[in-house]
Amino acid sequence: MIKAMFFDVDGTLVSFRTHRTTAAMADALEQLHRRGIKLFISTGRHPRMLQYLRDLFPFDGWVTMSGQFCYCGDQVIHRNPMDRQAVEELVSAAASNAFSCIFLEGHDIYINYANEQTHEFMKDLYLPLPPVQDPRRALDGELYQAITFLSKENEHLLLDRAPHLKTTRWHPTFLDVIPATGGKDKGMDAMLAHFGLTPAEAMAFGDGENDLTMLCHAGIGVAMGSASDFVKARADYTTGTVDEDGVLSALRHFELL
Repeated sequence: MIKAMFFDVDGTLVSFRTHRTTAAMADALEQLHRRGIKLFISTGRHPRMLQYLRDLFPFDGWVTMSGQFCYCGDQVIHRNPMDRQAVEELVSAAASNAFSCIFLEGHDIYINYANEQTHEFMKDLYLPLPPVQDPRRALDGELYQAITFLSKENEHLLLDRAPHLKTTRWHPTFLDVIPATGGKDKGMDAMLAHFGLTPAEAMAFGDGENDLTMLCHAGIGVAMGSASDFVKARADYTTGTVDEDGVLSALRHFELL
């Protein structure tokens, strides 16, 4: 029996085209909540990038920064920052190869330098560009995730230098970078344990490779229609795109609405 649901944001609940969720989806969240199902956001975004969803609906918990920082209200449930060696690897690679990188700390977001790709990325998310800061400040902070603007062909510039980091890609122009011990599945486990639930009682929705561990870990993993063939092949079910109300279609398919 499904007692919890985890929703990715971009390309799953929120459209890249409208930067919103649909009224029908918002109504479905209300229906699910009234039935006692716990509803969670599970995203690569920083908490400061989630105001629209906080205003939209009172989610039971938030798995942010790809599972590294999870909270319910004011209570932090799970945190998994990069260790010193991992941060040094990231900062060194960024400085040596001069690629743009957004750094996500617990309470701050900054970028080493901005270019056309970073401006376009933030525009796609309907968010302001973070302030430019010296990346070495990450050595003295608590870093949970980074977004490195490297194409598939150039990702070796980071991967060859950073054995203590894990990367996932959900966009052709950048990589999400997290601790090697991290992932959305780890955040999911922490949130479920907090509520006395198990992965078998959870359903997860996502469209990117950063959602894959979550989709595979949940009792039911649903890939959006915009997901890559790689992600779709590992999900339990493939639904429509976010602009086709794919989440609603999947909920109806599994008779949860």
